[in-house]
Amino acid sequence: MNPIRLAGFASLALAASCSDAAGPGQHGTDLDAARQRWRVQDLHAYAFTLQRSCFCVNTRPLFVVVLSDTVAGVLDLQSGESLDRQFGETVDGLFTFIQNAIDRPAEKIRVTYDPMKGFPTEIDYDGAAQIADDEIFFRITDVHPISPQLPAPPP
Repeated sequence: MNPIRLAGFASLALAASCSDAAGPGQHGTDLDAARQRWRVQDLHAYAFTLQRSCFCVNTRPLFVVVLSDTVAGVLDLQSGESLDRQFGETVDGLFTFIQNAIDRPAEKIRVTYDPMKGFPTEIDYDGAAQIADDEIFFRITDVHPISPQLPAPPP
């Protein structure tokens, strides 16, 4: 066999035998650690900016308000328009999305977590390489606790 071809096959075999440092086990470990950092904060009322990049309806930055662990409101930051709550997401919902991608497993799931607070700051997902337009990228910024305003008691 030609030495160049032999070197090519050896390189291919070596590349195929390498394990992915961010394989399913590592993703699960990172997710568990991030989830724990998030839970320690005990936040049930918070707001953040969420932006999706995908083949979907709304890809503009959204201001999401979460009260009692449920999306309470979504505002399109460019138009100022209030949107249906289905366009929002909770941090726990994003963790569930990541867990589901790991469990399937997705073709690609890359996640960056905030080192102090644990919430995902970026999620890069591709469910299957053969399916067009199932890719989605989330960017999560400005996560902060809020104090919900209670209505004033009647006079």
